[in-house]
Amino acid sequence: NIESKIMIVALNDEMLYKIADRIFAIGRKQGQIDTGQFPKFISQNKADSIYGKGNVRKWIKAGLVKKYKDVDGKPTSRVRLEVMELETASLKCNCISDLSPMAKAEMSDLINN
Repeated sequence: NIESKIMIVALNDEMLYKIADRIFAIGRKQGQIDTGQFPKFISQNKADSIYGKGNVRKWIKAGLVKKYKDVDGKPTSRVRLEVMELETASLKCNCISDLSPMAKAEMSDLINN
């Protein structure tokens, strides 16, 4: 018999506002992609410059972002990454990084307890 535990965590206002802002930004980005104002895929070099090379590599390794190779048959085919996968990986992995020091400390206490 396996029991699951549910953990309820109260987030402070700053954290909730940051998450809401990021989610709305992701929705706007999806709208831009849907209307052709922004590409669905970007090169790995562009992703590295936007999100940070280390972050992109970490997200790929963790399986949060997939690599898509151009199918031209050449060994030097370009690698592309899906923008929405990058955006959601960024949200999942970096939601605490933009908080004030006091809010970061509060979130660390919640996560570690």
